[in-house]
Amino acid sequence: MQQNGQEQQESSHLQQTAGQPEREGEPNSAASAQLEQQLAAEQRKVQECQDLLLRTQADFVNFRRRMSQEQIEGRSAAQSALLSQVLPVLDDLKRALEAAPPELATHPWAQGLFLVARRLTTLLSQLGVRQIGTPGEPFDPRWHEAITTEARADVPEGTILHVSRPGYVQGERIIRPAQVSVAGAPPPKSDAPAQQGDTPTC
Repeated sequence: MQQNGQEQQESSHLQQTAGQPEREGEPNSAASAQLEQQLAAEQRKVQECQDLLLRTQADFVNFRRRMSQEQIEGRSAAQSALLSQVLPVLDDLKRALEAAPPELATHPWAQGLFLVARRLTTLLSQLGVRQIGTPGEPFDPRWHEAITTEARADVPEGTILHVSRPGYVQGERIIRPAQVSVAGAPPPKSDAPAQQGDTPTC
């Protein structure tokens, strides 16, 4: 009897042992689904990090571009402010040279003043500053300031007749407008006078 019981226990143990590899080899669907969910979550995190990195890089590039533009505009504004203080000195120097007597034009000190004026003009040109306002060109309110108008029939209306003070621009930035006299509309033509001897009819 005992021998039969031992044989039954050994037989059941062999069956259990033989069945274990089959259970170990079976796929675990719950664990697989959990791993796939974890993988998908990690992939989403990676994608979010990549998107954040790209946005940060774009923001940094835009920031550098904006700072560079602001620096350029700041330098240009500072130059314009300085030049607006220098231009009246150049105006006075040119007026003094124009009023100098012809017999003194060859004098060394007069030649020195001409040299200073040329150097100032060259410096302005190197800084990209150009003079605006020329007689004969059309009036443009962006560049010119009309201080007087004169009725003229020999030139088109709006033509610059005289430049009282030249203007200057740097690129598209106006340092100061040119002060000019502008041609206005021609005077109205009066009727021809009645010939002598003609009597008005009632």
